[in-house]
Amino acid sequence: MSDNQTVERVKIARQHSAIGSATVVLPVFSAPATSAPPTTADAGLPPDEALQVLSLAQRTAENHITAANRHAQTVRAEAQASAEQIKTEARSYADQVRAEADRLLDDARATFEQRRRDADTEAEEVRQQAAAALADARAAAAQIVADGRERAEQSDLRARHRYEDAVGSLEIKREALQKQIETLVVFDADYRHQLASFMHTQLRVLWGERSEAAGEQLARAQLPGGPVGAADRI
Repeated sequence: MSDNQTVERVKIARQHSAIGSATVVLPVFSAPATSAPPTTADAGLPPDEALQVLSLAQRTAENHITAANRHAQTVRAEAQASAEQIKTEARSYADQVRAEADRLLDDARATFEQRRRDADTEAEEVRQQAAAALADARAAAAQIVADGRERAEQSDLRARHRYEDAVGSLEIKREALQKQIETLVVFDADYRHQLASFMHTQLRVLWGERSEAAGEQLARAQLPGGPVGAADRI
């Protein structure tokens, strides 16, 4: 290892010593400006002390590396813990979201089923009301038909009674008229008979009177001095 590298490592070790937990006071060496490699005599340190410084610097660097590794492991563990926490929280949130979605889905299904049952109930009520209205309409129609038939039968019965009454009345009137006709026929016959008898009697009387008058006139005509022209009128 060259002196320049040694000096640089000493500077680095000093800086890490000032930053780290171990406080080590190290002398500061600066490399000469010449291009020739420095020697132990130029650095102002004997070889044993320079080896001690290098050993101390190596130990300090290893301590810092170990601390850095522990810090990295701590950071990694914290990052893993944080990732696990975030993953757990994400899973919990996902479970909550899934549970909320399932709850909303169950509520939607329950609402749908309730509405479907309500719709079925309303449809059944409407069907029952329609069936009741149809039954009432049929009953009313049957009642109207029955009333019409009864009224028609009553009207027919009244018409028959009126017809029978009219026919019976006409029969009675016909019988009465027949009796009146028979009475009138008998009266007419009797009247004709009486009239004929009366006329025959009157004719006989008339013929008898005319015969007597004709005899008297004939007798007067035969007498002398009878009326002039009497025989001609006879």
